Formats: sequence, structure tokens, C-alpha cells
Amino acid sequence: MEGWPREELTGSRRPTRVDQRGRAARAEGRDARQELLSAAADVFSARGFHDASIDAVAERAGYSKGTVYWHFAGKDDLFLALVEERVDRPMREMIELLRSAPADRNMAPEASRRFAELLAGQQEWLLLDNEYWLQAMRDPELRRRYAERRRELRAALGDALASRAETLGAGRLEIEPERVATAIMALGVGLAQQALVDPHAVPDDLLGEIILLIYKGLTARAEESGGEGGSPA
Repeated sequence: MEGWPREELTGSRRPTRVDQRGRAARAEGRDARQELLSAAADVFSARGFHDASIDAVAERAGYSKGTVYWHFAGKDDLFLALVEERVDRPMREMIELLRSAPADRNMAPEASRRFAELLAGQQEWLLLDNEYWLQAMRDPELRRRYAERRRELRAALGDALASRAETLGAGRLEIEPERVATAIMALGVGLAQQALVDPHAVPDDLLGEIILLIYKGLTARAEESGGEGGSPA
């Protein structure tokens, strides 16, 4: 594994990281991780995922290459940390809002607003995430990490959808919440890709409208089975 001392990898015990930060950085107590993430954002945005390098990130941040490996296992780990910060964190915030919102709060417009903000503010990172997806399709290890990341988001959204249904008095969903989450996430990805190509084809309120239609279909199905429907999503 790149970044680990070779002698630590050949033994039976777990590898121990060696602090390879520069002496000045250690003495100053600088927040190297955040500075590296900021530098990496510039490098990935300028060069793309494939052509970005650890050397370029270290040079941009003014740190040694060893400092990068002190904080991140490699380029993939660094990139995923950035995706978590720039793309996944807004999604997690929206998921938590859906889970905890009171029944009288209509979440469809909120979903559309947050989606529009993500498209407006993080277009470069949505493009980079697509590039990473292409790389992951060719690399089993990258694909495993990408799938794990999406699986965690899907589970969180499924849990939020189930909680929302209970809050609205719809009772238990007739379909597994994670299956609904899979469809909504795929819808979001597809709309985001379309918006990057042709913004006028994706109105700001489209995602919220479709999610509301999905929810109404679920509640109608529950009513047909003898359940009670709730108020709008």
C-alpha cells in the first residue's frame, strides 16, 4: 500500500503510520488536512480525476508528499474525502431534514431548492464524480468503494423515508424503503447529468414534483391495502 513503510506491511501486526509532515508544519500546528483538501479541490478541478496527482496536491498546498500520505491513503482516498465534503454532505443534510421535519412542512419544494443549490454551486464536483464513476467501472477496488459510499447514502435515505411516512401517518410503506431510496437517488443522478448538459431541460421544481408523485403513489397503494394515507411529502 502506497504511503506505508514497507517493513510494516510484511509483519503480522497492523501498520503504524509515521508522521512525515515537515518540521515547520508540526511546529505551527497548521490544519494540514483542510489545506490539503483545499489544494486538492483546485488540482482535481483543473486536471480532472485521472490526471491529478499526489505530487501536484502537495506542491499546491506547500506540504511534502509524505504529509499527504499522513492524512490520506492515496489519491482515491483524497478524492473521496472531497466528494464527501462537496457532494455527499449536502445530501446527508437533506436526508436528515427529511427524517426530522414536522408533518406540516412540505418537503417537495425543499428537495427541489436543495437540488438546485447543489447544481448551481457544485457543478465541477458533479462532473468529477461522474468521471470517478467511469474510473470505478474499470477498477474493482474503486468500484467497491464507490458502491459502499452509495450504499450508505441509500440506507440513510431509506430510513428517512420510513420515518417521514410515520410522521405523516401513512404507516409502514408497502415497499422496502431502500428500494424507494434507490429510485430517488437514481432519479437525482439522472436529472443532475441532464442539467449539466441542458439546464433548461430540468426546471428547479422537477425533482420535488416527481418525489411527491412517488410518495402519493405509495400512500395510494397503502390505502388500497387498508392503510391510512398521510399529507403531502
